[in-house]
Amino acid sequence: MLEDIKKEGDRDIEKTQKRIAQELKSKKRVFLDDYIIEKIKASVINLIKNDIILTLPPAHISADMSFSVFEAAKTSAVNPKEFAKKIVETINNSKNEFIEKAEAAGPYLNLVLNKEKIYSLVLSQAGKLKNKYGQSGANAGKVALIDYSGPNIAKPIGVGHLRSTVIGQALANIYEVTGYSVVKDNHLGDWGTQFGKLVYAYQKWGDKKKIAKDPIRGLNELYIKFHEEAEKNPEIEDDARVIFKKMEEGDKKLINLWDKLRKISIAEFKKVYKRLGIKFDAYLGESYFAGETDKIVEECLEKKLAKKDSETGAIAVEDLEGLPSFLLRKKDDSGLYITRDLAALIFRMEVFEPDDILFVVGDEQSLHFKQLFALAKALGYIDGARTKHIGFGLVLSSGEKMSTRKGTLIELDELISQSVAKSKEILRQKNRDLSEKEIEKISEIVGLGAVIYNDLRQSRQKNISFDWNRMLDFEGGSAVYLQYTYARINSILKKSGAGEAETKISKPVFEKESEFALAKKIMFFPLVILEAQKHNSPHLIAVYLEELAQLFNHFYNEISIIGTEDKNLRLSRIMLIKSVATVIKNGLELLNIKTAEQI
Repeated sequence: MLEDIKKEGDRDIEKTQKRIAQELKSKKRVFLDDYIIEKIKASVINLIKNDIILTLPPAHISADMSFSVFEAAKTSAVNPKEFAKKIVETINNSKNEFIEKAEAAGPYLNLVLNKEKIYSLVLSQAGKLKNKYGQSGANAGKVALIDYSGPNIAKPIGVGHLRSTVIGQALANIYEVTGYSVVKDNHLGDWGTQFGKLVYAYQKWGDKKKIAKDPIRGLNELYIKFHEEAEKNPEIEDDARVIFKKMEEGDKKLINLWDKLRKISIAEFKKVYKRLGIKFDAYLGESYFAGETDKIVEECLEKKLAKKDSETGAIAVEDLEGLPSFLLRKKDDSGLYITRDLAALIFRMEVFEPDDILFVVGDEQSLHFKQLFALAKALGYIDGARTKHIGFGLVLSSGEKMSTRKGTLIELDELISQSVAKSKEILRQKNRDLSEKEIEKISEIVGLGAVIYNDLRQSRQKNISFDWNRMLDFEGGSAVYLQYTYARINSILKKSGAGEAETKISKPVFEKESEFALAKKIMFFPLVILEAQKHNSPHLIAVYLEELAQLFNHFYNEISIIGTEDKNLRLSRIMLIKSVATVIKNGLELLNIKTAEQI
């Protein structure tokens, strides 16, 4: 049975390998140095011979950009203030086409840009690239394998797996637009002692008719019942371990039952993933690698990285990089998921040759991954820098962690449906002109966006909870705020009557500082994406989009667009808000959130 699954997996792998090869050869990419922001950065770097981080200065500073020379001065062993003055003089004498003047403020440099040139170039660039604006070839030729979602078979995808799923998908999107070819792997929890527990419960209390009607929910109830009964009678835990040991030894009856549960589960999972707009390249779960663990354990013993207890027979790794000891084999000779994870890691390195492997798994597993990476490194299979644990906080319900065992699990599909229902109510109140069919379509977009954005709007290390009032707030801090801003811009563009050709003016102009502030913010978008990839932090994009939307709404409240009499200025403003809409749409798509033309 496991061989059949391997064959199925091999087909997926072969297909993925071909896709990666094609991507690496054929993709035409926009390179980072094509963007205006990078040209400005490069022009300064060439003068000071050190990399810099461009930022927007505080509101009270009358400049367009800032950067620190502290590190550059430290490298050159000179006083930062004196170094800053010297760089200012150099920049001001260089006749830089992008910079009007530079000013020193201690170890900081403030830049006043050539506003007319920058404004025109940014809008032209965003207008030309459209859905490709923000993309770059900064990591062209590299391969990243991202392991995310990873639900357990025979259980519903719960809110607990929401974080891994949405963070992993956002990172996959972000890595792709920075040049990587990405392998998206759903490492299913489909092997281990818990399946001995499930089989025990199925054989003892299973209602076949009930399970046939609603397989996932019925099996989950059995899993909960097992743990309730185990609290009264702990001996059944041993019975479950015996069952799983028989599964490891290839008991056909048990394997057939397990395979049935696996296929049912994957079919149900795919329904949820389809709703979320997620497709995986492979569903290679723990079972795929179960047959590879014996030789790994033997290799660890041969290389004296592990020891076998003479009394119990358990095999453990001790004194590895100062980490706590951990088991590779239990005393009953049953396997553990760290050996299966190690087999999976070795397989991925050999088959895909990735430059980066990301494991998007909760912070609770931090020690596990430290041990996994340390052992793989000691065995000579990986370069430690290429493996990364992308941890995240908990999903809380009433301030407590959700638990399948306790029956406090909220199903992800149920949560999405709840969000969609709430979105319908709000849309019916806010927009009386929408038909019921339009409300159905838009509420799905808004509801999904609310759930995803609630997770991604803050640092992944923080715990998240659900506050529907905030999640569906049209005034800010939500996906619908960004979606509504996008829809508002589209409404303005329709009312303007300006076609695509009319807005392709050679030299856009502006009148107000709020117009240039928007263009300047748009200019930073490609660097924000690269920072999000570098730090594996999708929330940086969410923060940026909220700031952009706030700037637009300030601009819109201050300036009449359609009523602008000067034709060139009016068309420039239309070009500007088109660019804002482009960035909002591109940014939300990176977070796996859709937009609607009207809300």
